[in-house]
Amino acid sequence: MEFDDKENTWHLFIDFERGSTFACPICGAACTAHDTETKKWRHLDFWDWKTYMHARVPRTDCHACKKITQVPVPWARVKSHFTLQFDAWAMRLMAEMPVNAAARELREHDTRMWRIFHHYVDKAMAELDLTRVKRIAIDETSSRRGHRYITLFVDADTMIVLFATEGKGMDTLGRFKERLAANRRERGAD
Repeated sequence: MEFDDKENTWHLFIDFERGSTFACPICGAACTAHDTETKKWRHLDFWDWKTYMHARVPRTDCHACKKITQVPVPWARVKSHFTLQFDAWAMRLMAEMPVNAAARELREHDTRMWRIFHHYVDKAMAELDLTRVKRIAIDETSSRRGHRYITLFVDADTMIVLFATEGKGMDTLGRFKERLAANRRERGAD
């Protein structure tokens, strides 16, 4: 662990012992490290200091499935520059305030916060099963000053947002109908 007094940041370093074995991410066979890549993730702040985790992440050369694959780390999503705990804190903040305000609070660029937001929202929407929805409530609301609207489709029984789209009127109903049909096809309910 190191403190960088110029940038006021903490750096946590994680490593593994030479000769360690890892489960192949594809088939689960025990493998040694083929090579490594040093990666860095933003973690939760420690008081007023940003904290970063650094780790040598191994790739396995599996003899069972004949693939060279990077071992996933348990503290972050693949290709993410943030830990899962940072993601969770960011999502909590974004649920309570605008993304730009959350970005300022976390001292990150808002485009990085939008990537976190879209990852989890897209994942939740993909897992959402619309085949059992019986009653739908629709609300049109202004998203900004002027005439920019967002239409929300909500399950009236569970109060879960089923679909949100820009605009208002009949075309939004058509987009929701397409989403409903696609969800039924994905679930084999047609």
